[in-house]
Amino acid sequence: MCWKKRPKRSALTIIACAVVYVGAVNLLALYSMVKSYNSPVSWVQRFGHLYIGKPDTNNWTCKGLRYSTIPLPLTALVSFPGSGNTWLRHVIQQATGVATGSVYSDVGLKRDGFPGEGQTNASVIVIKTHSLGPDERARYVRAILLIRDPFDALLSEFNRRHGGHKGYAGRVHFQKNWYDYIFGTAGDWYDLYHDWLTFDGPLHVVMYKDLRENPSVELDRLMKFLGVSLSHKEKFCVMNNYEGNYRRGGKSASVSDRYTDYMVYMINNYKRKLSTELGHYLNKSNIRIS
Repeated sequence: MCWKKRPKRSALTIIACAVVYVGAVNLLALYSMVKSYNSPVSWVQRFGHLYIGKPDTNNWTCKGLRYSTIPLPLTALVSFPGSGNTWLRHVIQQATGVATGSVYSDVGLKRDGFPGEGQTNASVIVIKTHSLGPDERARYVRAILLIRDPFDALLSEFNRRHGGHKGYAGRVHFQKNWYDYIFGTAGDWYDLYHDWLTFDGPLHVVMYKDLRENPSVELDRLMKFLGVSLSHKEKFCVMNNYEGNYRRGGKSASVSDRYTDYMVYMINNYKRKLSTELGHYLNKSNIRIS
């Protein structure tokens, strides 16, 4: 027995015991990752990491993440960049156990919890896209629109472009790039959603603010649209793992610190136009984007 007390213990014995301990921990970690044969993570990925102490098993927190073996309806997850698409994908994966796809191939996302990144076939439950136009809409059977207040979405996307998924743009970036970015991009926010409100198939609208403030209700609505049933235990697990890893730490500059009066005037016009169109689509006159 390695751990039996002895008057004297050689260095080799201590090293041997440490190796046995680390090996046992890693075997347990590996087993927890590969116990589901449906896991989409390749064997290369499974054996390509050494887990010492606590393994990173975020992908398997609620359900064993897998590709669907039954063809699923091609479902677009549409949003303007910076609107929480990655976060919503995390929630969907936690709730369904099925990988989410994307028309893009972000290596960082593929490595950190989204193995379906780059997949656009019927094996994934939703497909991330920021694109618009008739050809893009025609690819899908149904669609989810994730809408975030443009002031927050534009700022979030600017931070991503210059600070990565979890960082912030520096002062020099705001000084050099902010003005051109806003006047070249703010209209794209409106154009994207205006275009997708003409989608012919089933369309589910998710307001980012509601997703944050009423997560349980919004999760129920979303799962109903996707045709997925959750037990109380499964829903409890999703709620406990709601935030995910792709959130910026610290505190960002406020809207009032970054937007000039004319920027505010311009963006508010886009908000009012889309709110009116969205209200007509949903047949509710009190729809507001905030």
